[in-house]
Parts: sequence; structure tokens; C-alpha cells
Amino acid sequence: MHIRTSWGFRMVYGMNTSIRRWMTIDLAAFVALFLVAIFVVGEGLWWVETLGWFELILLGLATYRLANIIATERVTKPLRAPFVDEVRKEGEIVERPKREGFLGATGLILYCASCTGVWVAAFLLYAYFLWPYATTLFALIFALSAIERIVANASNLVRSATE
Repeated sequence: MHIRTSWGFRMVYGMNTSIRRWMTIDLAAFVALFLVAIFVVGEGLWWVETLGWFELILLGLATYRLANIIATERVTKPLRAPFVDEVRKEGEIVERPKREGFLGATGLILYCASCTGVWVAAFLLYAYFLWPYATTLFALIFALSAIERIVANASNLVRSATE
């Protein structure tokens, strides 16, 4: 099965061996961190039950915006630079994840806002458990930024539909 990716090259289902190996390591690391957090916290997971709708929406919006900033914004281009190549596509320069190894696997994650969002969500949730007030303030800033982006995108859609 071939998949046409947004960065313009074809991958066979399962990717190349080098990328597949590193993506497996990435998944294993995510699961290991999750299990370590549960083991360390143990019975202390009572706080999960105290998450209300406000906190859930706040952390969700902050995750959305942070993942989008990391994956697509110009300000985080230096963060993505070691993991992507710049290529010319249709007259403009675009980023494409490297094709092999650790750098390629990390590039795939950083280039994909949904993939980055999983890591950001885990980070925010663990941070909220450890430092609830500081994390709430941090998340509130990015949640407000997310609302601004949503309103701006909706406004652009309405504007383009009326033209």
C-alpha cells in the first residue's frame, strides 16, 4: 500500500526499516514514560478524577496550539531544522522530514501536528499534576492563542465563502 504524504514523497506502508525502527522506539519510550508515571504516582492518580471540564478544555486547547506551533510555525523552525530537509516544491521552499534513522523518525513526529500533540498532551498532563498552578497559567496563555487562531480561521472561511 502506498501513501502520498503531505511532504511530497511516497512511502510504502510500514515506512523504511530505519524509520520504522525509530518509530517503534518512540512508541516504546512513550509507553515506558506512561508506565513509569503510573508506577511512580501509584495510588496518587486521584487527581485525574478532579479534572473538570474547564481543565480538560484548557489543556486540550493548549495542546492544540502548542502542537501547531511546534509543527508548523516559523518561530520553531530552528527546533525542527536538525530533523527536516528543505526542498523546493512548486516554486517555494518547504520542509520535509529526513528519510532515514532517528532524525527521520523525529522529523516525522515534529512535522505532524497530531503526532506532536500526543507528546505535548502527555507533557501538559504530567506538568499539571506536578505543578497545577504554573501549568494552568502556561496552558491558559496557549489556550487563548488557540481560540484566537480558531476565530481567525473561521473568519477567513466566512470571508472566502462570501466572495
